[in-house]
Amino acid sequence: MALDENTKKLLRLMFSYDAKRTDAILDSGRLLAHYTTADTAMKILTNRCLWLRNAAVMNDYSEVAYGRDVIAPVMSEEIGDRLFAILDSLKAGLSREFFQRHTNHVAHARETVFMSSLCEHDKDDTLGRLSMWRAYGGPVAGVALIFKNSVITTELEIDLNVNASPVLYGHTPDFRAEFTEMVEKLEAEKEFLGSLDPDLVLNCCSTAMQMATLSIKHPGFAEEQEWRLIHRPYEYASAHVVQQTITLGGIPQFIYEVPFHNPDKGPLFDLPQLDLKDILAGIIIGPCLYPETVFRAFRDQLVSMGFETPIIHVSNIPLRQQW
Repeated sequence: MALDENTKKLLRLMFSYDAKRTDAILDSGRLLAHYTTADTAMKILTNRCLWLRNAAVMNDYSEVAYGRDVIAPVMSEEIGDRLFAILDSLKAGLSREFFQRHTNHVAHARETVFMSSLCEHDKDDTLGRLSMWRAYGGPVAGVALIFKNSVITTELEIDLNVNASPVLYGHTPDFRAEFTEMVEKLEAEKEFLGSLDPDLVLNCCSTAMQMATLSIKHPGFAEEQEWRLIHRPYEYASAHVVQQTITLGGIPQFIYEVPFHNPDKGPLFDLPQLDLKDILAGIIIGPCLYPETVFRAFRDQLVSMGFETPIIHVSNIPLRQQW
């Protein structure tokens, strides 16, 4: 949804780390890969939607607790007090309301947050990441759907209420450095902040801290270069992002579907900015038992969707198949 210039400026101040990572991916022209099983990838293409799963059933849910523990010491330090002072200068008691929201967000992330993952991907990489193939290989085939970076950088005409959040890999000192940079930028713009609705600043600050909590991982995972797509349906619902019930690995669960352009489904899904023919750059078939069979299935699916010359690579990493 189109934002006014003041809101855009506020977002760049509050999400300063995100802004740096966004600028970097635009400058480099890097792509984004969504690793999943071949079965799920085929459903994504057939149904023209990306699945967001509840944080409780994600492979790395424990990392939400990691983000919480990294952030907590910084909030109780002098730099945290400086943020609270900025908020209270806009409206008495605003920092208390912010802290209450932050505490509530951390406590209920397990039930209320739905996510999916994308990994930064070099334009010339036709192999994919070994760590991801180990996660999705074995008796099933893994697939990487390769998207153009416009999937996270384009300002959409409609409001999906889905945040694209780059992961920060590090410990408390690393977060402190980014948090300090944000606070210093806010302090330099006190006059600008004073011209805004305090509730807008509160909402933006609360969202920034929630995204940070959900997007901090141990530096041992840094090679993933992950971005998280995050939806909070109980706070910010969207008519375009629909809840469904599926069963994965024998576990019935809610998911939310981020739609791609699919006008035959109805006016809510007439989303030309998210047309897969424009934003899907290619597919990589991971190491598996039957790569030729999987290749043909995805080639035929893309052709049926209107891709004239589908770009599909078969990764030849000699990954030992274990199950």
